[in-house]
Amino acid sequence: MSNTSKDYSEKRDFIRMQVSTNCKIQYKSSEFEANCLDLSSKGALIECSEAIEINSQITLVINSGSEDIPPLHAQATVLRIVRQTEETFHYGVSIDQYL
Repeated sequence: MSNTSKDYSEKRDFIRMQVSTNCKIQYKSSEFEANCLDLSSKGALIECSEAIEINSQITLVINSGSEDIPPLHAQATVLRIVRQTEETFHYGVSIDQYL
């Protein structure tokens, strides 16, 4: 997609889909529940109550909602952290590899 064909408000190479679905994050030796707010082929926005360091490698698991379709498993890197409340963080992650 060329830059001239993109809408001015969207400059990403990969359009993000608003999904708002439960997911799991595997970080270090822990696994915890999170919410995937949006998703593209190269990244995601994740909401979680657990603290994760920037540049951390995580494994992201998003269930499809159907037994016929396997869950998405991806190795990702935390690129951005925004604290939403005292107990909630938004993590911008890049998907490095699908597992």
